[in-house]
Amino acid sequence: MAGEKIAIVEDEAIVALSLRARLEAANYAVTGIADCASSALSLVKNTAPDLVLLDIKLKGDQTGIDIAQIIYDRWRIPVIFLTGYPDLAILHSAETADLFGYLVKPIDPIALYGAIKIALQKYQYQQHLEKVIQERTTELEIMSLCLQQETAKSQRLESEIPQALDELHALKSRLVTTVSHELRTPLAIVLTSAELIERLGADCSSERRSRYFQKIRDAIQAMTTILTNTLTLERTNAATLKAQSAPFNLHQLCLEILSTVEPQYRIQSRFFGEPQVNLDAELFRLILTHLLSNALKFSEEDIDLEVRYCGDRVTLIVSDRGLGIPPEEVALVFEPFYRAKNVSTIAGGGLGLAIVKQCVELHGGTIAAQSELRQGTIMRIELPIDATV
Repeated sequence: MAGEKIAIVEDEAIVALSLRARLEAANYAVTGIADCASSALSLVKNTAPDLVLLDIKLKGDQTGIDIAQIIYDRWRIPVIFLTGYPDLAILHSAETADLFGYLVKPIDPIALYGAIKIALQKYQYQQHLEKVIQERTTELEIMSLCLQQETAKSQRLESEIPQALDELHALKSRLVTTVSHELRTPLAIVLTSAELIERLGADCSSERRSRYFQKIRDAIQAMTTILTNTLTLERTNAATLKAQSAPFNLHQLCLEILSTVEPQYRIQSRFFGEPQVNLDAELFRLILTHLLSNALKFSEEDIDLEVRYCGDRVTLIVSDRGLGIPPEEVALVFEPFYRAKNVSTIAGGGLGLAIVKQCVELHGGTIAAQSELRQGTIMRIELPIDATV
């Protein structure tokens, strides 16, 4: 449609003025007239026309073909060539310069308007095509990048498979060793006590019978604890389990937990900060119960419990003065079924700290152990309040 801006580059003034009059009569806006290469480039740069009518023969060393190539390369503006005679060699050269059309002088008005319309449509189509190509190129680049990332991820996973298998085999070995060892002892107690009761029969005093029954109950409780801890660890490992935060009284819950831990009198507790918090009470109960039980198991002296609620987090510190953990094994005691080499004579399934670690991570918190052989261990837990997990 008319109204587009057109620049005229023509060294014959009469031809240029005639073109201007015809263009303006057709409602095109003529941005200016230039008669040489330098003025043509200046005109195009300053007026940004939609199309240029450019004479192939110009004053100076540069031809219209040279100028047309510069105009299109720099500003992506279409050019229609003007020529006094249809020289095939010249037209062939023009075709290599992104030709949008050419007109032979004297220029017929109908041919002029038709050439302009065709050139602008061709240019619009070409721009659309370039945009589509660029979009598709960008999409391919993104797809290529995604493919590279997926390939790298796949290669990384493949490289991690042997290590994961080794870890799985090690975990399986610890599971079999620990569970078989920890179940064998209480089962032997149950069997021995039952055989003694059966063998003695009526000769077994009620006091002795009660003592054997208590051993059986204790053994069953030990086995139940191992199985319960194994199931608890599996549940906290489940991807679907999330921390369900709700308000509760921290000090009151800690006192309830302390009342269930034996021997309770060996625990020295201190509380700081406001008692009302917003955490998952069930997970918190598991954390504190296992920390206290673990500390009591490996220390003959009193243990210390410190609970702090300050700002945006709850801090638990459980300290004992017991066996301690070998330095090279501190980071390993949070692994399921792992037991430090210096506690082999003490009963346990190696699950307590693994459960604690899982519960802490479900809260988005952190756990750290500081230990020294024969001096004791300090477990420090930090749980963010209202953490998004």
